[in-house]
Amino acid sequence: MKTRSAIIYISLLFLILVTISFFGFKKAIESKNKILLSNRYTELKKSTNTLLDINNRNFENFILENTYDVDLKKAITKDDTNWLISNFITNLSTYNVDCAWIIASDGKVIFSRDNDEASPLFPIDKSIFIDGVSENPYKNFYTNIDNQVIQLVTAPMELSESNNSKNGKIIFLVFGKKQDEAYLNNLSDISTGARFSVIRNGATLKDSINAKDNIINYQYSLTNFKGVKFGSLQSSKVLTEIAVYKEYFGKYSMIYLLLFLLLGLAYYKFLGVKVLKPISILSNALNNKDAAYLKNLKLKNDEFGHIATLLNNSFDNTQKLNSEIERRKISENELKESVENLEKITIEKVRAEQDKKAKGDFLSTMSHEIRTPINGVIGIANLLKTEDLNASQLDLVDTLVFSSNYLLSILTDILDFSKIEAGNLTFDNVSFNIKEICKNIQALNQANAKNKNLLLMLNTDDDVPEYLEGDSLRLCQVINNLIGNAIKFTNNGHVTLDYSLLKSENDNISIQFKIIDSGIGIASDKLDTIFDSFSQADKTISTNYGGTGLGLTISKKLVEMQGGKIWVESEVNKGTTFTFILNFKKVNTAFHKTKKYERANVPLNLNGLKVLVAEDNNINATILHKFLQKWNVKMDLAVNGKEVLEKLENNTYDLILMDLHMPLLGGKEATKIIRNNETALYKSIPIIALTADATSETKNMILSSGFDDYITKPFNPDKLYGVLENFALAEINYLQ
Repeated sequence: MKTRSAIIYISLLFLILVTISFFGFKKAIESKNKILLSNRYTELKKSTNTLLDINNRNFENFILENTYDVDLKKAITKDDTNWLISNFITNLSTYNVDCAWIIASDGKVIFSRDNDEASPLFPIDKSIFIDGVSENPYKNFYTNIDNQVIQLVTAPMELSESNNSKNGKIIFLVFGKKQDEAYLNNLSDISTGARFSVIRNGATLKDSINAKDNIINYQYSLTNFKGVKFGSLQSSKVLTEIAVYKEYFGKYSMIYLLLFLLLGLAYYKFLGVKVLKPISILSNALNNKDAAYLKNLKLKNDEFGHIATLLNNSFDNTQKLNSEIERRKISENELKESVENLEKITIEKVRAEQDKKAKGDFLSTMSHEIRTPINGVIGIANLLKTEDLNASQLDLVDTLVFSSNYLLSILTDILDFSKIEAGNLTFDNVSFNIKEICKNIQALNQANAKNKNLLLMLNTDDDVPEYLEGDSLRLCQVINNLIGNAIKFTNNGHVTLDYSLLKSENDNISIQFKIIDSGIGIASDKLDTIFDSFSQADKTISTNYGGTGLGLTISKKLVEMQGGKIWVESEVNKGTTFTFILNFKKVNTAFHKTKKYERANVPLNLNGLKVLVAEDNNINATILHKFLQKWNVKMDLAVNGKEVLEKLENNTYDLILMDLHMPLLGGKEATKIIRNNETALYKSIPIIALTADATSETKNMILSSGFDDYITKPFNPDKLYGVLENFALAEINYLQ
């Protein structure tokens, strides 16, 4: 419990701290940038309006002064063009006026100036213009002349009574200033870092705050003589401060990433010291039957220390028994020798049975204790995969799932090997569909083959009966081991599973299986040792491809323990063929298969299903609750068998998920009480066993103890959902 809890709590705490820190820092930066952009936009708008208002007032004051210019009035009255050219035009240039017109009240142009050259009046209806200026003198507006935006100011000028008919009593001065590049550059120079440009019709005439590029824009409206907006004078500003903030954010994000990687490495080292090393020590002690390996491990105050103590006690008891046997040996006459031999045989048989039971109990405990923390790791990883993760996080979670499953496969190999060595392995004899099993194995390995661009093929023999009787689980284990090896050591080409009829006699049938690959092959001098324990063809294989070297050993023993044989043929760089032969019984009629329910392509949902979960491990209970919650399943929790019975008295459930190992009252005992109850509901309620002990003996015990099905820890979420869905549909069909 301490090791498992430490691993899980450290992982959760680390993820929470990194997530909170990262998103808190990101939120602070975004908030500051948003406030800064808004403040700078307000400042830009205010400064732009102030600058343009000052320019406009100066322009209006200039034309107002000219309306009172006596010399100008005289020149206009006397039609003195020379004076206007030599004095008036010079005065205009002094004040940066680009063009000017003097217009009579009847619309006639008395004088015009545009870059020292005469030009026609701007394209405005004269009568409307004269009427408008008369009603609203000193009008400030904008217009297009020769594709050039010009700011215009108008003012009436009253002449003396001596005006002749040519000029009339009232004339109008019209001054213009081009919004050209020089004017815009001047505005930019006297502003506070803003850049000015003219935006015409057709463009977007809206203020904007571009947080991506850190640019703010303000549009000062340009209206024509009639007050209609036809463009804008845009002021823009780039905020370099925000770029600095973003640089800081990027820098600290890299720091967080490095911290994450360092802590992840530390966690990996911790896992190796706390879990993998103790497992290796226990395996060596079992294989060598030597308690010396356990000297340091049994001092640890955790699960592995407890197991080491139990194993050490078992070795001590065996040693004491051997000592007692040696002490009692006597050498007498022939009769006494016969008695001694008989006694020795009896004692050895008892000892073998005791050792077998002790090792069986130990393997069962090992399976439960080791799979329980791995169930927590894999369960949490599967939960993380259902969350909204980015690509980087999803890669990390996939790596965690792969590593955990790889560790689980190694542990399974070690436990299977130990069971075989201890003589605790038994074989089932059940009916199965050989074609369906081989297709399922092909589908299971298809993803790994695709990842390496390999063709995974299946060749079947129609002469082989579809239904056979034997141990289908061990057959799957052998084929999976051999196909997994073939894919691992094949870089291009194909992997083929082939089975054919070898011999058929009465009810017995012999089938030959071949796993053929186009991989790296095996050197001829290594073929004799390829099936040895912990052995691989080359010492670099473990480094380059991984693995414990137990897969082929286990496969060979599984085949030979069922009366079959297995061999290998290979050529370096051309490929390898593993062949094995197994005997099965024929089945006259197809066996009754468990009904499979096809689920529609809809989101996972078991809405309305009510489940009682019996689980004393908090981590496992939490993982189950998370998945059931995602599937809309209502869940109650009981931490032991007594609570299960109490909750059944006061509530109605559709199904029970029952852990086998619980305090006070275990899952097997609680199920027996439920099935012996006379209430019809108690007898019919589905009970699914949850167990971390994956041995076939445990599975046989489960199915013969009143359970309807079982799920092995670490559980596959899809398998759990399928079991719940099947029983839910069965219940619905029963009610209908």
